[in-house]
Amino acid sequence: MTDVLAAREGSEDSGDQYLLYRGGEWTEIPSPISTEGDWDKAVSEAGYQEFFGSGDPDSNYVSLRLYRGPSNYLIDLSSNVSSEMVYAATLPDAMELLGKWMPVVSAASLGCLLTELDQGESPLGKLIIKAAKNQ
Repeated sequence: MTDVLAAREGSEDSGDQYLLYRGGEWTEIPSPISTEGDWDKAVSEAGYQEFFGSGDPDSNYVSLRLYRGPSNYLIDLSSNVSSEMVYAATLPDAMELLGKWMPVVSAASLGCLLTELDQGESPLGKLIIKAAKNQ
């Protein structure tokens, strides 16, 4: 993994190469998805369908989306600042990567929820405050 990442970081043009995770190893593959234009349209045209999603980069700063494609899985990790894509060869490979990233997404979601509750701004926060006052 280190050699692949070092090669990517050291090159100015990666030639649209993306990381593929297979059985604990990372390799580079050309992206089957066009990085130009509308993201959702490009994903769909490449034959990928959303399989799982969690988080929202606009409200909790990070999200994780898993797409099932014709020959692999696409994992899109997005924040309110940037987005990164990696591929997983099989569902077990995708599940392993999700297991590593879900704590980050969950922590960000919980942190945002607690902030909203503290400020009383979210519908859930308002509901909890109302319920607490009725006790």
